[in-house]
Amino acid sequence: MKTSRIFLVSWLLALAGGGCLATAPINPQAAEHNLAGARALARGELHRAEVCLRLSLEYNPCFADALHNLALVELARGRLELAERREREALECRPELVQAVNGLGVVNWKRGRIELARDFFQRALKMDPGYLDARRNLVVVALESGDPATARRQLERLRLLAPHDEWVERVASLLAARHPLAGDRKGERKGEGR
Repeated sequence: MKTSRIFLVSWLLALAGGGCLATAPINPQAAEHNLAGARALARGELHRAEVCLRLSLEYNPCFADALHNLALVELARGRLELAERREREALECRPELVQAVNGLGVVNWKRGRIELARDFFQRALKMDPGYLDARRNLVVVALESGDPATARRQLERLRLLAPHDEWVERVASLLAARHPLAGDRKGERKGEGR
């Protein structure tokens, strides 16, 4: 009896302390409901998305993707504290989930904590230099904080990573019009065409 009680207490402490197994296989039903939730979220159906994602988490309580998607639902509703909590839970389950790190950047950005947001976006890029959302967010944060040089550097990388991305080209055109480089003539970059 005492042994089983110790096991039960140990098991409950492991669950409460974020000791979920990141390597545990994802239940197929959890994956299915997470996908349905993500699709509902993309359509703007926040209630449906939340129901699907919560059901997904019933199958796998430490399913980082579902936790991150639930954070996006909370973010869309303007519930920043809940969004942050879900992103942190996702990272407890899967520390390498770059989307959750980027999500923490977005939460801090919406709270007006620009430097902290920038730190999270840069951390996401250290985890995955090809993660486009974090680069786009760095561009916007740089432009909002009056740092066109940083915005330009990130746009140059985005052009290499996503050469046909319309958003990148639109923002690059706006940046060139508002903050031309010294020596630019009708889109000609400094040092080119000579």
